[in-house]
Amino acid sequence: MTGAVARKDLAVLWASPIPYVAGAALHAVLGILMVDQLQARTQAVVQPLFPIAGLLLVLLVPLLTMRSFAEEERTGTFDLLVVSSVGAGPLAVGKWLACWLTAVVLIAPAGLLAGLVALWGRPDLGPIVTGFVGLVLLAGAVAGLGVLASSLTSNQAVAATAAAFAALALWFSGGLGSGAGTLASISLSERLRLFASGAFAVADVAFFVALATGAIVLAAAAVDLRRAR
Repeated sequence: MTGAVARKDLAVLWASPIPYVAGAALHAVLGILMVDQLQARTQAVVQPLFPIAGLLLVLLVPLLTMRSFAEEERTGTFDLLVVSSVGAGPLAVGKWLACWLTAVVLIAPAGLLAGLVALWGRPDLGPIVTGFVGLVLLAGAVAGLGVLASSLTSNQAVAATAAAFAALALWFSGGLGSGAGTLASISLSERLRLFASGAFAVADVAFFVALATGAIVLAAAAVDLRRAR
């Protein structure tokens, strides 16, 4: 069931202009800011790529997820979903999977930037690999927040805005407290920075996985609540 839901949502998502516009915007801004960073540092380093790409994902992934449940309710197909044999869990996971895979596809061309930097320097391969792993995990966590927001409203704009604000709050939370404080421990930017530095800690992986899982569970609960009504 999860695979069928994911395939259906992937087809719907890629039939819309959203992934193409979001991808073009992401790489246009990423390219400009990356060149600016390289000129300012006068070094062929890849590390600035990851915080820039991470912040752009925080802003753009909610655009991919806003349709997940909100569009279904707006078009009237949500009622068909809740009375179907598809459980709320597989439904939420399938919709999250479609959005997450789309986000991964959109960020993949950033690897070309890393390759171009490697032509003019000798960046360490380790931080590049872990940095991209961090971006993939970040995309999954933000996609979870987006699916949750979409399950709570029938308005796509509200879903995208709520998910973006929640993700931004987590992104900047590290700057609101001490480096070892609670706020820093839930900071998306701080967790991604550790990946970009070449660190690969189980705790950081678990944080992103737990955030995505928790959001999906809450989204499934919201769908179940509507079904009960």
